Amino acid sequence: MSDHPEAENQRGSRRGRIHPERREQVLEALDEVRARAQSAWPEEKSPQLSQGWVDRRRLLLLDLVLGVGEELMRGDTLGARELAERLHPVLVAAQELAPGYSLGKAADLVLAALEEGEPGLEVD
Repeated sequence: MSDHPEAENQRGSRRGRIHPERREQVLEALDEVRARAQSAWPEEKSPQLSQGWVDRRRLLLLDLVLGVGEELMRGDTLGARELAERLHPVLVAAQELAPGYSLGKAADLVLAALEEGEPGLEVD
């Protein structure tokens, strides 16, 4: 326990945080999965709505999600606006794979929220 208990309650306290080695292990795993997904990208173009097109969309969505995961795990503070900006393309790509759901509306709401958001708000 610290000599300064008030410091333990501050946002910057180290208690309950990911150890740097664990963070690095997660980042390495994300990087490996992302590299494998990118190497699986089909060489030839496919007609829209064919299985090849669906596979490409899935790999694109996976790449976007892993990219967001990497940014979140780096440990740097990610601005709330930046997070929303990263989630928008994820929702757009997901909408192409799940057209019966309102993911496009969710993407539009994220864009609208970017106009209303509080500048400088950070995600810890």
